[in-house]
This record gives sequence, C-alpha cells and structure tokens, in this order.
Amino acid sequence: MRQLTANVLVETGLRGSNHGLVTTSDGLVLIDGPFKPSDTLRLKAEIERRGRLRYIINTEPHGDHWTSNAFFDVPAIAHAGVRSRILGTDLAEHVARVGSFGPDEPKLLEGYRPNAPAITFEDEMTLHVGHHTFRMVHMSGHTPYQAAVIVEEEGVVFTSDNIFCKVHTWLQEADPARWLQALDRLRRVGAQTLVPGHGPVCDKSYLKEQEAFIREWVDYVRGGVDRGLTKDQCVETLTAMTDRYPMDVEQEGYAPRVMRMNVANLYDYVTRAGIHEAGKGVYR
Repeated sequence: MRQLTANVLVETGLRGSNHGLVTTSDGLVLIDGPFKPSDTLRLKAEIERRGRLRYIINTEPHGDHWTSNAFFDVPAIAHAGVRSRILGTDLAEHVARVGSFGPDEPKLLEGYRPNAPAITFEDEMTLHVGHHTFRMVHMSGHTPYQAAVIVEEEGVVFTSDNIFCKVHTWLQEADPARWLQALDRLRRVGAQTLVPGHGPVCDKSYLKEQEAFIREWVDYVRGGVDRGLTKDQCVETLTAMTDRYPMDVEQEGYAPRVMRMNVANLYDYVTRAGIHEAGKGVYR
C-alpha cells in the first residue's frame, strides 16, 4: 500500500478492486479489500502491525470488493442492496472462481463464509471513528448499489466502480443515465482526490474522461440498434471498444468477455421502452 495522505493508505496494484486503509485516533477503517485471499492475509498482517481494525466499508456488490470481508472479525457497512446481493451469492460458484486465481487460494477458501454487512443504509450514512468522518452516499450507476465514501478530514473520496481510471470500464449491469448523474454528484463533492474502483488515483479532472467514455459506449451500441441489428448480432459484431484502455491487473484476456457483457447490457438499455429516443437527451 502507498501513503496517499497523512492518514490514508491505498492499494491500486492488485487483482480486483482498489482498497484503502484509514488510520483514525480510535483504530483503522478498511474501505473494500483484496479479491485474492493470499493478498488479504498480507493486508491483515499489515493492519495488525498498525493497530486495531474497527470497520470495513464496502462500496458496491461485486465480489472483488467484499470477498476479503470474511477474513476480518469486524462489522462491515454497505448499501442495503450490497448485503442482499452477498446473501444471495452462490457461494460454491464464488469460491470456485476465486480459487482459480492462483495455487494458494483454494486452501485459504476452505469453509468460506462471507462477512455480509451488518450495518446498512439506503441513501446516506455518516460514520464517526475517532476524529475522522466517513460519509457514505448512495450513487447508483455501475450497479444500482454503488456508494461513494468521503473521508472528510483527508479530502479523499473512494468512488467505487463509478470511476475506472485509465483501465477498461465494465458496464455489464450499468445504468448509464444514473452513472452520469453520479459523476455530476462527484463533481460537487468537496474532496478533490479520487480513489477509483480500479486504476490509479486521480482527481476531478478525470470525471470528464469517464463521462465521455460512457457516452461513447452507449452511442456505439445504439449505432448497432439503429442499423437494425438484433441483440445477438450486436454481441457478436460490436467488438471495437475494448481497444481504448487496457484491462485491469491480472485481467489479461478478459476483453472479449467484457465486450460481450457490456454490449448485451447496453442493448437492453437503449431498446427499453422510451430509452432509444428519449434517452438520448438524458446523457448528451
């Protein structure tokens, strides 16, 4: 992990989502965590050297953000939809997938049980730990259950996967109109430093680039729809967008899969009743 501010450490170089560790006057707060159990155990050892972990905050429902919860005996906090998604996860399938990430992972996953958030919110929640304030704000977009975590005293906001900085954006269950609204809300947040869900730390100037890429993705799929392509034809023939940015850490070879998932979701988005025409004004 690298020092971002006096009290915030971040990790942006591991498989899965970025995560952060905040040192307060009354213990540590972890924001998301590693995807691989072996990385989680290394993080756990570092936390134990630094003090007592008080809480974990999860920013979204995808497994790369919450798999590590299980290795810590502290309460997790997230949007209520994150808790529901975790509790509805097919654990056998999840464990098999994470276990495929390396030879050390299957053993570490034996008896795996998720530590689902015990504290949840719908719109907004403020957590005070020592002298630090953590403001969690629901900002759907990448999924319906995203949250930004604003660490007020540090001037840092963990954006969840509403920001993919300089790595390819996953839109497999995105609502682009809501996502663009979330980016507008991030512009109005007082904190200037953004820790994205994936990719390097950035500032608010990157919001324009993220917005432009989402718009371009929707226009690309809408172009296929306007040419009369079926959903299957769009998924099969629209293959160009993954060339813009590299895939994130240890996702080499994932581009064709991400392309298909993104196109399938955006086809449904632009052909939904009222979206194909009226939706153009939503994000242009």
